[in-house]
Amino acid sequence: MTFVDQWRTWHAAREAAVSAPGGDLTLTGTHWLTGPTRIDGIPGTWWTDGTDVRVSDADGLLVDGVPTVEGLLRPDQRLMVGDVELKIIQRGGDLAIRTYDPHAPAVRRFAGIDAYAPDPAWVVTAEYTPAEADQTLRTEHSHSDRLLDYPVVGTFTFTVDGQHAELVALYTGHEGKAHISFRDATSGRESYGAARFLFLPLPAAAGPVTLDFNRVTLPPCAFSDAFVCPLPPPGNVLPFAVRAGEKAVLEQPAG
Repeated sequence: MTFVDQWRTWHAAREAAVSAPGGDLTLTGTHWLTGPTRIDGIPGTWWTDGTDVRVSDADGLLVDGVPTVEGLLRPDQRLMVGDVELKIIQRGGDLAIRTYDPHAPAVRRFAGIDAYAPDPAWVVTAEYTPAEADQTLRTEHSHSDRLLDYPVVGTFTFTVDGQHAELVALYTGHEGKAHISFRDATSGRESYGAARFLFLPLPAAAGPVTLDFNRVTLPPCAFSDAFVCPLPPPGNVLPFAVRAGEKAVLEQPAG
């Protein structure tokens, strides 16, 4: 399979994943449990005791396929109300319930992901320098005033057309992945403005690492305002244009 064919397969899988049940386009709400909470269209009263999520009067809730009216809930359980999936998330010390509706308006409007044409020139070799042990970085987030501390994986330095660049990668909970959140000269002009993401396997040691910017993705917050996405650290704003990877969400014409 050629380089272009491999990219097309990856791109098609991305478009299918974001619009599938449970995909990014189906997220309709993130409901923070700051007290007893009712969720529009979802039965029950939801709350947290600080460490766990509890629910009562939830007639119609299925927990791992079993009807459940009240009780203690865990993040690893499958929660369903009809065909709407609920997920428990934690950010720092806060817990929330997310609702994923496969019939969300964003799914109906979705017309694909606009992306730059795949270009082998954007497969670059970077020098990886691991972070010091226990180093963290306080990070701002989209659609939120939340500041969270993430472990720093390390830095990746490289050059593009003679221009030096350095990007910091964090560990944001994606198993086995280093997460680079960045902006560049296309951001807010040709591509999504808040950030774009590049995930790569956690490097085993210092040394050369391949960064394939053709696999840059839009953050989840590009598909739903209910997501809270880590924004780029101050140093992760590149002065040049990265014309590679995903650019924007496409929608069907109105009417």
